[in-house]
Amino acid sequence: MKRLNAKRAPWLRAAVVITLVACAFATLAGCTAAPKVEVESSQVQSDFEAFADTLSDNLVQSPYVDNGDYALTAFDVSDSHVADDGANVFDATATFENGSFRTTMDVVATYAKDGDSYTPSFEVSNTSTKAISGIKYDPQGTLGASDSENVKSIDFDEDAQTCTVTAAYEPEWFESVQGDVEYVYRFDGTTWAQDTSTNGLPAVSYGPLVATFDQYSADTDKGGCLTKIGIVSIDDKTGEMTANVTWIRGKHSNHAASAAFQSVTDDSDVSLDATVKGTLYCAPTEQGKHRVTATLTGTASNGKPMVVGIYAGGDQYSDDWTIFYKASVQADDAAYTCGSSISKKI
Repeated sequence: MKRLNAKRAPWLRAAVVITLVACAFATLAGCTAAPKVEVESSQVQSDFEAFADTLSDNLVQSPYVDNGDYALTAFDVSDSHVADDGANVFDATATFENGSFRTTMDVVATYAKDGDSYTPSFEVSNTSTKAISGIKYDPQGTLGASDSENVKSIDFDEDAQTCTVTAAYEPEWFESVQGDVEYVYRFDGTTWAQDTSTNGLPAVSYGPLVATFDQYSADTDKGGCLTKIGIVSIDDKTGEMTANVTWIRGKHSNHAASAAFQSVTDDSDVSLDATVKGTLYCAPTEQGKHRVTATLTGTASNGKPMVVGIYAGGDQYSDDWTIFYKASVQADDAAYTCGSSISKKI
């Protein structure tokens, strides 16, 4: 590098100094101090706590849990500045919790300048809610209270926002069961609901229905009655059912209760037998009560069709070891229908 000429160096140094001084004056002339935020963050939180009462109606409540009061558990200010109109503006995140849910929301707090004081206003957005505990009830009646005898465990997965309830399957008289049932409930940010696509059912067999039901009662000759439903087989995988049935016309009863209160004369003049087949379906009621139903068809001993519809369970009038039926029969002289109940002798 070429050295500077000694005679020229003082002039160069002077030029540099003049340039620096000029730049410094130019900078100072164009700078103004940034306005200062005067409202304290603690004041913002205090004012928001009072405002939070207006938000209570918008926070999640659910019939699946005990709904406690929400409390403001966190209020974090991330930024503050003074707007062009002099307002102090704060960006914050608020968190509310009760024993069941945690709700977070973005908050913009604006303190409008009014003379020497400030008037606050708040806007909230991006509200989101997560469950922080599992369900305790099912308003549809599937479970009842969490301390119901059939509930074995309630497992809450906070990450997945699911609740798995393991319950003992309480079989009706026409069922035998191995294993428990699992009900999965999912929280979607606004409500709990049962996820029926993931429910796990135990192995249920309808073997107890394979029996002879021949305790009958009919006090009218209009249509007669079934005096026997002998269920021969049920395939638990397909539900295929086979039964042998007998229909008679006239006044009949071998039911002890009926015989004790009335004189019943067997004046049957027509009797038909049939082997009928169909598919047995599990058809629980809306209240979750177990029920099975089937429509069985076949050809009677006179060569004409017979249809027998049956169901068991699910009804408040349904007794153990009792089947309710409705039958359509084509006799030689006319078509008949009858409906009643028939029981197994215990």
